[in-house]
Amino acid sequence: MKKLVYAYLHTHWDREWYRDKEDFNLRFLDVFDIVLDELKKENAPFFYLDGQVIALLDYLKFRKERLQEVLYFIKNKKLAIGPYFVSADSYLINFCSMLKNLDIGMKISSEFFQKDFIGYMSDIFGVSNSAFLALKEKNIDKALIWRGVNPKSIKNNCNFIKNDIKTTWLVQGYFNDFLHNGNIEGLEKYLDKIAKYSNSPLLLPIGADHLGMLKNANETIKEINKKLKNYMIILSSPLEYFSNSKFENKNAPDEFLDNSDTYILNGVYSARIYQKIKNANIQNNLSKIIEPLNFYTEQKYDKNIENIYKTLLKNYAHDGIYGCSIDSVHRAIDARFEKTENAISAILKNLIGDFKKKNNINGKTKDKIGLFNLSNKNNIKTIEITSPYRIANTQLISKKRGFCDDLLYDIYKIPVTEDITTIYTQIAEISNNEKYSFNTVKIKKPEKLVTITPKSIENKKIKLEIKNNKIFITDFKQTFELKLTDIKDEGDSYNFAPKGKYQKLEILKTKVKYDGIIRCTLTLYFKDIELDVILDNHYEYLKFKTKIKNKKKNHKLQLVLVLDDNISKTISDDAYGIIKRNIDFNYNIQKYMPAKRPFELKNNIFPMQNFVNANNVTVMTKGLNEYEIYKNELRICLLRAIDTISNPKNKVRAIPAGPDLKCPEAQCMGLIEAEFALIFGNYKKAYKTLDEFYKNYVTVEGNYKENINFKLDEIPENTFIYGINEGRKIIYKF
Repeated sequence: MKKLVYAYLHTHWDREWYRDKEDFNLRFLDVFDIVLDELKKENAPFFYLDGQVIALLDYLKFRKERLQEVLYFIKNKKLAIGPYFVSADSYLINFCSMLKNLDIGMKISSEFFQKDFIGYMSDIFGVSNSAFLALKEKNIDKALIWRGVNPKSIKNNCNFIKNDIKTTWLVQGYFNDFLHNGNIEGLEKYLDKIAKYSNSPLLLPIGADHLGMLKNANETIKEINKKLKNYMIILSSPLEYFSNSKFENKNAPDEFLDNSDTYILNGVYSARIYQKIKNANIQNNLSKIIEPLNFYTEQKYDKNIENIYKTLLKNYAHDGIYGCSIDSVHRAIDARFEKTENAISAILKNLIGDFKKKNNINGKTKDKIGLFNLSNKNNIKTIEITSPYRIANTQLISKKRGFCDDLLYDIYKIPVTEDITTIYTQIAEISNNEKYSFNTVKIKKPEKLVTITPKSIENKKIKLEIKNNKIFITDFKQTFELKLTDIKDEGDSYNFAPKGKYQKLEILKTKVKYDGIIRCTLTLYFKDIELDVILDNHYEYLKFKTKIKNKKKNHKLQLVLVLDDNISKTISDDAYGIIKRNIDFNYNIQKYMPAKRPFELKNNIFPMQNFVNANNVTVMTKGLNEYEIYKNELRICLLRAIDTISNPKNKVRAIPAGPDLKCPEAQCMGLIEAEFALIFGNYKKAYKTLDEFYKNYVTVEGNYKENINFKLDEIPENTFIYGINEGRKIIYKF
C-alpha cells in the first residue's frame, strides 16, 4: 500500500523585506493573476494564500475586475485566505495586537465567504504559547507551524494537540520549489523524511517565498505519481488534511523556540532596537489607555481605533518589526508609527475633552485632580500632570511652548498665534485611589524621602550606590552589581555573532541632575552614554533612562546585572501570561563558532515582552525585548548595530537566511533613547509595577466643585487585566 500524501499549492508572501511593498506588490499581481487563471482552467483544485488577507487586499486595489472570481473560488473552497490580517511575529507584539490581527483578518475573510480557518504560522521565527491562546480565544481549533520545533519535544509525531488546538508541524518546512523546476529527483527521499514523523497521511506544501503557482499542477502530479514507489500524492488543501488525520498526542512544550531542527534567527529581538522601543510604547498606549478609556466611558471611537490597528499591524507583517529588511522598508515602518502616534494622541485629547464637557469640568486645578487609574495597582502615589499653568505642591519636570488642549475641544474657536503658551509637565503626590476606577484625588503636600549625592540615590525601599567605580543596587536585604558592556558583532539582522571579549564601560563622572521634593535624578556619564537614575519618594523600583550617542558600527551594548548565584531559571512575560525557562548557564556560544552546515548554533538569548525575573530580581523594559544569560549574569540588550540583512560569513549560522544586502541604517547611528527599571521580588510584583512604570493612568485637570468617583471594573484578587478586545476584558489569572 502506498502512503497517502496531501499536497497543497501555496506561496509564502512577505509584504516587504529585501524589496519594498510596492515592488513586491507588482510581483504579486503577476503571481496571483496566474493563480486565478489556473483555478479558472481547473488545472489545480485549490490554492492556499499564506494565512493572511492583506496580500489579497493589496492585489484587489489594482485588480478590482477580478473580485468576483476571487469570491467564487473562496466560496467554492478552491481558494483559502485568513485568519490573520498579516502574517505576524508572535514574540514582539502584545496579546491585544494578536487578537486584533485575528479580529480584522477574520472579519475581512468572512466578507469573502471564508469560514474555516487554520492558524497558519509557517515561517515566523518561533511560536509562542500566546499565539495558540489567541487562536483559542477566537475559536480556531487548527494550527500549522514550522520553526522552533524539537522533534523530541512532540515525541517525534508531527500531529499533536497544543492548548486544545490540533497542530501540525511542517517537518520539511513550507519552502518546496523543486517541482517548479521539473526536478522530481529525490522527492521519494524527501517524503521519507516527512513520513518519519508522520502517521498516514502526510502533508506536503508545494511553493515558496514570492513564487508563482505550479502550472498544470493536476497533470504534473499525475506524472509524478507514476514514478513514486511508496507514496500517492493527492492535490488538496491543508483543511482536508486536518479532516483526515489523527491528533492524539497531547504532549507539547510551552513554546516552540528550539533551533536544533530549524533556524529561529533570534537576533531579530534586538535588530533596529529603536523601532521596538517605539512599538512597545504605542502598543501600551493603545491597549492599556485608549481602548479601556474608550470602552469604559462609552465613547464612539471604535472605528478610529480599528483604523489605527490596521496601520499598526502592517508593521508586524513578517520581517517588519523583526528589523531584518532593507532601510527603505524600515523608513516606511517609521512613517506608520508616526501616523499611529498622532492618531492615538488625537483620540486621547478628545476622550478627555468629552469627559470634561460631560461633567462640566473647567477652570484651573487647585488642590484636586481627576485620575483614571487604568492600572492593575491600587493607590498610585505619584502622577505626571501636563497643564498650561503651575499647580501648587507639584515638582516641575519640564516645559515647552504649545496650545492648551482645551482650545482644541471647542469647534467654534480657532487657535491663533496668540494662543501659544507655556505647557508645564509636573509631578504630584496624590491621595488614595483604586485600580480601574476614576477618582477625584487630593494633591498632597509632599514630604521629601529621597536622599541623593553625586555617588548615591536612595529612599526607604531601594538604593543605588557607586563604590570604586562600580555600581551597586540593594533593597537592604540583597545586593547586586550593575554594569554596561560592549562587544563586537560580526553577525547580521538575524543572528548576533560575538567577537572578542566583552568590554566593561567605565564611569567617567556623575552628577546630581535633579534634587526635587518628589523626584531625584542622578546622571552617570560613560563615553557617548548618559544614564539617568530616577527615584521618587514612594518608588519600590529604580527607573533608568539611557541616552546613547552611537558612533560605533557592528557592536552590541548590554546592561548587565551580576547576581550572587548562577542563573538556572528565568521567568519572563509572554504576550499573555508567563514563560518559565530552564537555562544552561555555562553555555558559551563563542566556544562552538563557526557553526557547521546546516545548523544554527544554540545560544542563551531569549525574548520577553516587558520583563524578565531571575534570582528574585526583575528587569522591566519598554521595547528592550532581548535578554541573555551567562553564569550569574543577566544581560539586557540596549543596542545592537549591524550593517546587513544576512551575512554569508556569519559564524553562528551556517546557511544564509536572506540576501547579503547592506542596510547602513541598521547601524543605529546617532541618538538612541531607552528606558528600563529594576525591582526586587517575584514576577507578580513586576506585573503590578509595570503599569506604574508605563504610566497607565490619565489625569483630567480642571476645577472640581464636586468629587467624581466611580468604579470602572471590579478586578478579582490575583488577576491582571491586559486590555479590552471586542468589548471584552482580557484577564490573566496568576
